[in-house]
Amino acid sequence: MTTLPPHAERTRQQSDLWSSKARTWSRWARPLEAMATRFNEILTEAAGVTPGARVLDLAGGAGEPAMTLARKVGDDGFVVSTDLVPAMLPTIRARGEEAGLGQVLTVAAADMEHLPFAPASFDAVVSRFGVMFAPHTQAVADGIRRVLRPGGRTALMIWTTREASTMLEVLGTAVEAELGMEPAHPDALGPFRFGSCTRLPDALTRAGLTGVTAETHVFSPRPRLADDFWRPQLDMSWGHRLDARPEARPAIETRIRTAFAALADAEGRVPLRAEMRVVSGIAPV
Repeated sequence: MTTLPPHAERTRQQSDLWSSKARTWSRWARPLEAMATRFNEILTEAAGVTPGARVLDLAGGAGEPAMTLARKVGDDGFVVSTDLVPAMLPTIRARGEEAGLGQVLTVAAADMEHLPFAPASFDAVVSRFGVMFAPHTQAVADGIRRVLRPGGRTALMIWTTREASTMLEVLGTAVEAELGMEPAHPDALGPFRFGSCTRLPDALTRAGLTGVTAETHVFSPRPRLADDFWRPQLDMSWGHRLDARPEARPAIETRIRTAFAALADAEGRVPLRAEMRVVSGIAPV
């Protein structure tokens, strides 16, 4: 029978995996900023972020949604962007300084299951595509509740299912056709872990948050086929597998181009669908 490794080992595995991705995420952070902002605005609104707010960003990656949040809160607020992987933090810090947000946006290495912040420290806690990678969901929810001030809000963005997002489905299918499926436990810490269940909103409710909701959002971009628009997502999500098998990359990229060409319209644009869910709640007053 397959068993999950102990918590400390699972956390280490996650840290090692994301450390290996840090350079790739840094490389693509700026080119993807415009697209990321569209997602971030939904998250910012759901969390009730306003000028002057104190905001905690969990699993900050290469700086999204922290950049959008920092611009929103302005000079009278602040954003603390955290990540389990210290190698991610220099990119967030550099982007903030380049944008003139260095006094508003700070970074900290932190495990979202063990937040090193005082109770009621923040007006809002957000995470974009990050909470599904923490082994213990309830510990995350309890920590969010603890650091939120009374009346503060949390908003957590997750993917629904791979099939509901064209890009992820096409890329994943191409990678698996050449490299096979990644070994996974049924409760594996993957990007679609919460997509078809109520585990995350249930955890927030058990933590004592009120008004918990789960709202689905759909984006429908139409990128140009000729632009290889899929390359950043391929490298950021599957680059660690391609780095281990570089000889497979040409065949994978051929499969991807063929699949998207079959979807392209007469104008050479590819209609995509990206489905995500925002789970939010309020700390009781």
